[in-house]
Amino acid sequence: MPGPEVTEAICLSVQKFSETSKIAVLYTRAWGRLSVIAKGAFRPKSQFWGHLEPLSIAECVIYKKPREQLQLLSSCRALVPWLPLTNSLPCSGYAFAVAEFLYRHTREEGDEAMFHLATSTLTTMAQLPDTLLERQFWGFLLGALAHLGFRPQFDQCDTCRRKPRDDQTVIFDAAAGRIVCRTCRQERPEAMRAHVISPMALSELRARQAAPILDPGEPAIDPEALTQLARAIEDFARYHLGGAWIKSLDFARRMESL
Repeated sequence: MPGPEVTEAICLSVQKFSETSKIAVLYTRAWGRLSVIAKGAFRPKSQFWGHLEPLSIAECVIYKKPREQLQLLSSCRALVPWLPLTNSLPCSGYAFAVAEFLYRHTREEGDEAMFHLATSTLTTMAQLPDTLLERQFWGFLLGALAHLGFRPQFDQCDTCRRKPRDDQTVIFDAAAGRIVCRTCRQERPEAMRAHVISPMALSELRARQAAPILDPGEPAIDPEALTQLARAIEDFARYHLGGAWIKSLDFARRMESL
């Protein structure tokens, strides 16, 4: 058996394997998404209690075998408590939406930048007021999509190449991942997955693309602008990721509306 290797990891999900053991899906710094078995995890004095839980960020010792689908988790020590992310239902929903995205759209391939983005997003969500959680999620999604090779362009019109004025409403084509000014939109006969983007929504899209992680003191934006950018990013993500979407996000929105 190969020797143990140490890596940081986000616990994405856990499930019971036997009376004493559990299987967990981790997103690791070293190898990307990985399935592991934690033997004895349900025993009363197990070292895994409180450490191997969904949304925990931990230091893991893993015996990794090439070409094996299930790796052996030797030990796990939480670095960031997972409990603050469950202090409110909206926070839980958006945090699980991050975990679900990683579960669905990453592979067994290390990505230092993606791991840093995900851990920074989760630790920030634990500190943000509920009013900023959705914006933080869209910031994460823009950054994550860019790491996967899907980076929309918000700087200039895709046709005339001009930068929109600060007071100018534009159209975002979710299929092309480009913005088009209203004048050029009328001259493009081809079908578009079009979304109207106000100046405030466009400013927020640019800000989150440049800096995905929010500051807790970030000023509020108009709810309609948030709705516009959410629809645009969601349509862009659905189109380029094959249509699969994030069920946890629907839960987060319902909890936020209560």
